Amino acid sequence: MSPKCRNCGYEGTRDKFRFLNYAEVMGPNVYRHCPKCKSAVYCEELEEDEKEPNDEIWGTGSLRGQVFKRSRKSEKGKE
Repeated sequence: MSPKCRNCGYEGTRDKFRFLNYAEVMGPNVYRHCPKCKSAVYCEELEEDEKEPNDEIWGTGSLRGQVFKRSRKSEKGKE
C-alpha cells in the first residue's frame, strides 16, 4: 500500500516520501516526509506494495546459509 498524506492528499510510492524517524521504539511503523506539503506521514513499512509484486521471500536468496572466510592473502597484506 502506498503512503497517502492526510494533510494534502498526495499519494505516491515510499521512495517519494523521505524517511524521518521510527514511530515507535520497536516495530515497523515510521514517519515519512510528504514531498508536496512537507508534513509528517505515518506509514506501515511491512506492507507490500501491490504495484511491485515480489516473487522471492525476503532472506531466501542464494547466499543464505553460506559461510564466508577471509583469505590468507588479505591477512598477510596487513602485517
